[in-house]
Amino acid sequence: MAIFHLEFKIVKRSEGMSSCRKAAYHVRCKITDDRTGNTYDFSHRTDLFYHQILAPLSAPAHIIESSTALWNEVEKVERQKDGQTARYFDVAIPCELNNEDKIKLVVEYCQKNFVDKGMIADIAFHDLDSNNPHAHVMLTLKPITADGFGKKERSWNDKKNVILWRESWSVIANRYLATTGSNERIDHRSIDAQHTEALENAAITLNVEEKALWLAKATATSRPAMQRVHRAKWNSKHVQEKRAAEQAVRDEMKQEAQATYNTFKDLDLQIVVDLRSFTVSEMPEPVEIVLPEIQPRTEFSETGSQSSSSEDQHPVLVAPTPHTRTKLKTPSFPTASTIKRAPVKSKRKQVKPRQSGVFKRFTLLVIGYIKEKFVWAKKKHTVVPSDVEHDKRIAENYVFDEVKGIYVERAEHERRARFNSDTYSPTKDEIRRFPSRPVKPAQLDSDLDYIPTLAAERKPPTPQLKPPGYDRDQT
Repeated sequence: MAIFHLEFKIVKRSEGMSSCRKAAYHVRCKITDDRTGNTYDFSHRTDLFYHQILAPLSAPAHIIESSTALWNEVEKVERQKDGQTARYFDVAIPCELNNEDKIKLVVEYCQKNFVDKGMIADIAFHDLDSNNPHAHVMLTLKPITADGFGKKERSWNDKKNVILWRESWSVIANRYLATTGSNERIDHRSIDAQHTEALENAAITLNVEEKALWLAKATATSRPAMQRVHRAKWNSKHVQEKRAAEQAVRDEMKQEAQATYNTFKDLDLQIVVDLRSFTVSEMPEPVEIVLPEIQPRTEFSETGSQSSSSEDQHPVLVAPTPHTRTKLKTPSFPTASTIKRAPVKSKRKQVKPRQSGVFKRFTLLVIGYIKEKFVWAKKKHTVVPSDVEHDKRIAENYVFDEVKGIYVERAEHERRARFNSDTYSPTKDEIRRFPSRPVKPAQLDSDLDYIPTLAAERKPPTPQLKPPGYDRDQT
C-alpha cells in the first residue's frame, strides 16, 4: 500500500554525531573519518539495493567520486566543534511501483528540490523488493562550486521549506502512481487536517457527485493515524499485533468509504447519516422532519433525534473530544437541585425563572447548525421571534460611528454630521444655549483712587532705637 513518510533531521556534532558514520550506515560500507580517526563499518548488512550521488555540474569530480571522499571533505571544511555537517531524511516509496520507477521517483524528487539549488544528494535505496521499500538521502548544507564548498546557505534552514518539500514528494509520487494505473494516492497533511477539509467541502458543495466523493474521503480519514514502528521492533509480537489492528481499521474505513460513495451518488439528499461510523442508509420512503420550538427539557443526540429529560433544566452544549460523540446534556450543578428541593411557603407565590434571550438565540444557532450539517429537513414557518424585532428597532434608531467605532443614536449622529458640514449655521436654540461672554465695561482714569509715586520721591524709613527689655505694653 502507498503510505506517506518523510522526515528531515540534522547531523550535529554537539550530539556526538558524524556525517561519515551516518553515510556508512546508509551505504552499508566501511568509512574512516579522517578528522577523528574513527572507522565505521556496516558492510555486514545486505539490504542495500542501489546507491547514487547527485551533484551540480560545478562540483569537482574528486569530491563526488564516493561517499568516503564526499563526507570527509564535508567534515574537513566544517571548523566549529559543535557545528552542523549534513541534513538527512528517509522516505517511504510506494509499493505499487516497480523497482525502476522507484529509483526514478526518488532521483527526480532530489534533483528538482535539492540538487538544482546547489546541494549534493547521497542516495541509498533499501529493501526495494520487500514490503517496506525506502530510501535514505543525505544533503550538504553548503553550496558546491568549482573551487569547493562555500559558506552555509541559511535560507535552506527555513521551516517553510520542509512543508514545501513534503508537498512536492506527494505531488510527484501521485503522478507516478497515476501513470501506473494505481488508484492509491498519498497526502502530506495529517489525518485530522484531511478529515476537516473533507467535511467542510462536503457541507458547501451543491453537486451530489462531488458531495459523495468528499463524504467518502471524510469516512476514510475518520480514524487515528498509524504509528511508525522502529526497525528494531518489527519482529516483536506485540508490535505486529498492533500494526495488524491498525491495518484492519484502515481497511474497514476504506470499505465504508466506498459504501458511502455508492449511497450518496444515487440519492437525492433523502438520507440519514450515523456520525459514529459515518455509515449512510437510505430511507424506505421520504419522511418530513420538522424541528419544533426550543424546549428546556430537550436533549439532542448525535443523529439529530430528540429525547425528553426528566429534570426541568436548560440544555448545555458540551464540547466533544476527538473521536467521541457530541450531545447537548443537562448540567448537574447543585443550584438546580437546591431550587427544586427548596420548600415553598403557602403565602408566597412561586415565580418561574425568566429565560435569557441570549441563551435562546444561542440555542437557535446550535439547532440551525445541526439542521445544516447532519439533517436535511423541511423548515417550518414560524413567527419571527421578538429578538429579531428588537434588533430591527435598534437598527432603525442607531447608526454606526466610524470615528468612535461604536453605535450611537441616530439623532445625535445627524446633529454631529450637520455641525461638521461646511454650510453649518447655528439655530436660535443653539445661540440661547451657548451665549457669548459679556463684555466688561472699561473704567475711567478719574475713578482710580490710587496715584503712583516715583521711587525717588519716597522717604526712607527712620530707624527707631529701643533699650533692652523695653516692652510697649508696659507703657
